[in-house]
Amino acid sequence: MKKILLLVLAIVFGYVANAQDVVYFEFSDGIEGNLKSVMERNTSNLLTAINRAESTNSDINYTGISIDNLASQSIGMMWNNVRFRVLDEDIVEHCLSIKSSSGKVIGYQVRNIAVEMKPRDTTYIGDLNQEVCINFDRNGRISDFNITMGLQQYVKLIKEGERLDDLDRRMQILHWVEQFRNAYITKDINFMENVFSDDALIVTGKVVKRQKTDMKPISVEYTTQGKQQYLNGLRNVFKKNAYINVNFDEIKIVRHGAKPNYYGVTLKQGWNTKSYSDEGIVFIVWDFTDEFNPKIMVRTWQPMQVDDKDIFTLGNFKLN
Repeated sequence: MKKILLLVLAIVFGYVANAQDVVYFEFSDGIEGNLKSVMERNTSNLLTAINRAESTNSDINYTGISIDNLASQSIGMMWNNVRFRVLDEDIVEHCLSIKSSSGKVIGYQVRNIAVEMKPRDTTYIGDLNQEVCINFDRNGRISDFNITMGLQQYVKLIKEGERLDDLDRRMQILHWVEQFRNAYITKDINFMENVFSDDALIVTGKVVKRQKTDMKPISVEYTTQGKQQYLNGLRNVFKKNAYINVNFDEIKIVRHGAKPNYYGVTLKQGWNTKSYSDEGIVFIVWDFTDEFNPKIMVRTWQPMQVDDKDIFTLGNFKLN
């Protein structure tokens, strides 16, 4: 009798725990019909699977979820670094359309999904409360999953895109910038290999130390690297650190006047590991000639103390 009672209690408590993991998702607007239902079901199933995996301290089970390999691998790399949990049981969000330069819909996105990071130990550095976005292809299959920048930054970019009439391209750039940030967090060296142009230029600035009594403006020395030199250094950083937390903020996007497929992206980057942290200004030149496979042509880092007039822009680089 006691064994039967224990079995019943185990089933009941298992059901309660399972029910607490379930996430219901729906779109408020932005998409209709059967595709809407497919994407809602995929999103609900994925978010529920994440919560169940976090509750049971296991890997995510993608059964019943239409998701491509790159997206599941991206989630897996994030999962290996730090677990996380979806905070809301019922989520209603707007569906965003991702369009090509010709205006054709090439995919969809949902943002503002709040998650709580669940570090396994004290080596994790970074905010515990984050937001993620999910991307879908035209058939509603999940194609990407990234930690996002804050809502304020997103709204600012949308307003700027509407004003300058290049909203679709800015949405693409934002997605790629978020993927770029996520690649640092997940230590995805393969993404870095693919996104940097073979002849990419990487520039890093270093403040020349002065005496405390020296009131002159700071002096910065710059070193340059090629793609493989930079990636070799990045591999070592990835190996040495269990967690890497990278934040992008204050993002600004500028289109090249003479070369419309080139964009300059300026942002403030926060870098945190257990042994090292810094803040700096990052400038990236993106080449969107192939909009489905854009490349980083230039990536620079400058200390926050640099004068505004000395921050790198598109005008500092000769682009072919």
